[in-house]
Amino acid sequence: MPNYELAIKYSNDVYATKKEVADYMRTPMVDSIWQNILEYRSHFTKTTQLKHITGDLYTICLTPSISEKINNIERRMMRLYSQYLRLIVNKNDEIYRRLAYKDILEVVAKNYNLSLDEISLNRILSKNVQAISPELMVVYHYYLALEDIAKNYMVDIDGTTFKKYLNIIQGVDSSLFRTSEIQNVLSKSLINKLYLGIPVSSIEKSMDSLYLFLKNDSFGMFVKAVCALYYVYYVKPMETYSEEISILIFKDILANGGLDELASSLNFEELLSNKEEIEKYILESQKTLDLTYLLMYVISKTEEILSRAFKLIGNAKASEISKEMFEEEIPASSVMPDLSDLDEKVEVKNLSKENPSDHALNLNQNIAINTLPTGLSESEAKVLEEHLLELNPNLSHGQAYFYARHCTVGMSYTISQYKKEVGCAYETARSSMDKLVYLGYYKKEILKNKFIYIPVKKK
Repeated sequence: MPNYELAIKYSNDVYATKKEVADYMRTPMVDSIWQNILEYRSHFTKTTQLKHITGDLYTICLTPSISEKINNIERRMMRLYSQYLRLIVNKNDEIYRRLAYKDILEVVAKNYNLSLDEISLNRILSKNVQAISPELMVVYHYYLALEDIAKNYMVDIDGTTFKKYLNIIQGVDSSLFRTSEIQNVLSKSLINKLYLGIPVSSIEKSMDSLYLFLKNDSFGMFVKAVCALYYVYYVKPMETYSEEISILIFKDILANGGLDELASSLNFEELLSNKEEIEKYILESQKTLDLTYLLMYVISKTEEILSRAFKLIGNAKASEISKEMFEEEIPASSVMPDLSDLDEKVEVKNLSKENPSDHALNLNQNIAINTLPTGLSESEAKVLEEHLLELNPNLSHGQAYFYARHCTVGMSYTISQYKKEVGCAYETARSSMDKLVYLGYYKKEILKNKFIYIPVKKK
């Protein structure tokens, strides 16, 4: 097999180290092959803004095959997110999150060598603090950190984010960076030192490098999350819980990248279940300044994690089906149409009684915009509302009412508008707007720190 074919094979099928290539070839004489491999990889290597303690920049190699693996992961994540939105619509998202958090907290407890029975687990999820044993409080605090990700994922990640997670897990306010050195055999070498915890004097500068990377680098959410996971694990900026916080930051980046609160429920805590294994790839990435070794490892683990999440979503759906199957049938004559739709109260203003001369828009003034975008008249909106309900029985009255009056192409609308116009709770407004996205009436985008919903042109 020609050398260039080996270069492709050992960079795409597997991302092999030089030692692994020698093992595959069953000969230590692989220098020329290794040079071909490095030359091939150089065409796909990108430099990050993450700095090693020496000042050298880390790189990552995104060959066509690796890029496709990443794309497949992100596609699966978005497919999972789409199924999660359906759970929100059917009010089953809480069932899924409870199942997912149970899995995660069991792993967290196991990583701390703690025994966590079903009763204690339920007490933690119910926040029954008085009944939780002292040794399990760290598991409870970790659960609070997961909830924080689910609620505050739109906030930029910086030093305050790390301090927040540290304080939540510890349960007390404490300083951010560690002040004691980490001694291990890796850092005792005089040349080519390796670190799982860099010297204290370099922490602040290294973390600034991470904040800059998170703010400016253009990598996709998954690659960026893996890079951050590596860097926090390598720096170990806090006295305690640095590894746990590396996972929380990983999830935070995914949440910020489009997975929203779903990211907090993905069991990436499994990565810490075998520290010897993950640290093997972290050290290889450090030796070569090539983060691809850790990336490929996390990709392989993520496949399993996502499969488990899909299964839990299936379980949440099944619980709803089971509930419906065992509900008593209601006689057809007694069934009345449910217009409440999650406690939505639709109040339509009677515009016919208003005097047109009372509207400021009718005054003769010189304004910058000569023509204002107009929607349907109230009578036309009512016709469209009825048509939507007949066309799509999945729509609630509140959703049909709002969309019929907020479907002007070129405009954008918010959850707060829905809440105000329909007169419902914010959570109801959010799930209703997300359902309209799922049904294809709006597309959802992020503008600064909030979501906007843009009407999609429909036939």
